[in-house]
Amino acid sequence: MSPSADFQPKIQVFEPHRASLPPVIPYLKEFWNRRSFAIELSRFADKAEYLESKLGKVWLVLNPLLLAMVYFLLVTVIRGGNTKTNGLTTLAHILIGLFTFYFASNCITAGAQSITTGGRLILNQAFPRALLPFSSSISAFQTFLPTIPVYIFVIIIGKIFFPATQVPRLAISFLWVPLIVALVGITGFGLALLFATMNVYFRDTNKLLSYVMRIWLYLSPILWLPSMLHGWHRIALYANPLGPVLSATSNIWIEGKTPTLSEFIGAFAWAAGSLLIGGYFFVSRERDFAVRI
Repeated sequence: MSPSADFQPKIQVFEPHRASLPPVIPYLKEFWNRRSFAIELSRFADKAEYLESKLGKVWLVLNPLLLAMVYFLLVTVIRGGNTKTNGLTTLAHILIGLFTFYFASNCITAGAQSITTGGRLILNQAFPRALLPFSSSISAFQTFLPTIPVYIFVIIIGKIFFPATQVPRLAISFLWVPLIVALVGITGFGLALLFATMNVYFRDTNKLLSYVMRIWLYLSPILWLPSMLHGWHRIALYANPLGPVLSATSNIWIEGKTPTLSEFIGAFAWAAGSLLIGGYFFVSRERDFAVRI
């Protein structure tokens, strides 16, 4: 008997599925057990992205830093005002707001493309597909981490040259930073799941998303202070998925204050809502991805 006689090829057939959730507990267990796969995938993606760049990962910090300087010039210098006393405070607000916004933005934009760009993995490997947007969120977090020391360095240097500027010292409110960062990451991951699913069915989603993120930036409390909104106008702040968490970020880093209860409730609500809605929308349709891509 020839060796080939015992060989029985395994044929995998991909068929359309109706939107329905798989068993949730086994899915979550499998997702957690394979978390190392997402971590390694994010490391590989980071190396591949900056492989041919001479400055390499310096661009992770340089790009948002230069953009913050441009916005600082537009908001402070061109508008006019006392740049010696208020300029550093304005720069600090723009910097930390922009760094935090870009963390969420990178989660969403990279996660939205993760399924369509990971087509070969989906066709050849069996794993929870949510690991792909999760890997993009890990990469976004690794991009965000180096910006914090840069922010602190800029504030220290600015404080030396402009000692009259009111920039908060080390405060107990800084202990809330890990929680705020976690809420930003959860919100970004949840929205990444939503847009990744949309991008599978409507490939123009990724192109429209770049414009959506730009408009979203201007509508967020980055180039303007949350305290500028009063009365019923503050609804616009809490209607923004990143509004409460960016307002809390400003309170911690600029004012040196603990975020308000309404900011915590808004940030938690958007994080939980984004994760639940995005997770349901993604997981209930992920068995259909192999057919669509």
